[in-house]
Amino acid sequence: MDGRIGILGGTFDPIHLGHLIIAQEALATCRLDRVLFVPSADPPHKRVADVAPAEARASMVALALDGQPRFELCRIELDRTGKSYTVETLRQLCSELGSGTEFYLIIGADSAMEMSTWCNPLGVLDLACVTVMGRPGFPADDVNDLIAARMCFLDSPLLEISSTQIRSRVRSGLPIRYWVPDNVARFIETHGLYR
Repeated sequence: MDGRIGILGGTFDPIHLGHLIIAQEALATCRLDRVLFVPSADPPHKRVADVAPAEARASMVALALDGQPRFELCRIELDRTGKSYTVETLRQLCSELGSGTEFYLIIGADSAMEMSTWCNPLGVLDLACVTVMGRPGFPADDVNDLIAARMCFLDSPLLEISSTQIRSRVRSGLPIRYWVPDNVARFIETHGLYR
């Protein structure tokens, strides 16, 4: 399948408006045909015991993407066993979607700063155009020079919103409306997540 496909991976614990805004910015700026949201099943940089169940996170992503036809939930890492390494995900997507597809890996500046610790970061850079979106408190100058030279840095709205803050707000009984889509907030409440 030919096309320009954005890939936005993450724990999405929970997905929030910041994720959706950077996906929309990448969609427009990079002239993407669609953006795949790829929840990690077993994130290598986090303890799986510290995150909500994978299926709950996938359900929240699906709810958040409802009504946006160019955003899709991609279960590739949920359906694969073992750690969720980006390089393996990209290899599998290349195999499944064909060599004519251009991949754009969408990451935040915080992830760009950590990319040298990823499994085979140069392999990731070979398989996709790594598109870095700004994030408050994470200057692009702090990214490893060799890796940064092969990345594309885009301006994006800088929202000080994180999944960590949202989980903390839920635990403290504070509202999360306008932080996450309404249907995601209802899911969190209904399923008693982050209490």
